[in-house]
Amino acid sequence: MTIEQEKVDMSTALLTLSGRLDTASAPVLERKIKQWGDDITELVLDFADLDYISSMGLRVLLVAKKTLKAEDRKLTIINMTEPVREVFEMTGFLNLMVQEEKFVVIRRDDPDAIHLLMNGQMELENIPMVSKELFAIRKEKKSTPAAREAEVSEGGDGASKTVTVILDMERLTDFAPVTIKHLSQAINDTAWDGRILRIRGAMPKIQALLQGEGLGNLLEPGN
Repeated sequence: MTIEQEKVDMSTALLTLSGRLDTASAPVLERKIKQWGDDITELVLDFADLDYISSMGLRVLLVAKKTLKAEDRKLTIINMTEPVREVFEMTGFLNLMVQEEKFVVIRRDDPDAIHLLMNGQMELENIPMVSKELFAIRKEKKSTPAAREAEVSEGGDGASKTVTVILDMERLTDFAPVTIKHLSQAINDTAWDGRILRIRGAMPKIQALLQGEGLGNLLEPGN
């Protein structure tokens, strides 16, 4: 098993697990979880590439969840594969460990675009989370008057730099229809002249909702 880890914001860490979480690899995960200590309030485990989990792996997760809960912190599991979900169901761990496919937004900045990866079930109450990220991007990337003056003084034309923002919906497991109007509003409220926004990976059901709200033009080709 391999584990990739990153801090996605000031209070949240993401561990992405690949392969088999078994007797041999469970202690590795246990150490990774403990390494974060008090630096975070939520630890997110991404199981999208996890093929198998043993009883030892379940035990490590249960102990970690109880420990974090006692410290008023959270352990969240996202993108559970079907084979792993079956193990959770057969052992009775599913309701204990995963009450819902919690919605989270993970931001990743690449040289060519800013990606907002959406995971879990999107409900109306999750829109402020998306809006917050979009507002933060606008605040960081939109040129201020001082920045435009600096560009002009250096020979530029003073125009705002173009920034591509991608809403990646590949790992959305559900999308409440009532949410679509509010998502559209959040996209409009956070727009600026230099932003190019695209939607990637939306399942057919979500594509239909987006098109019905007039957002079909934001879908990347190949969706």
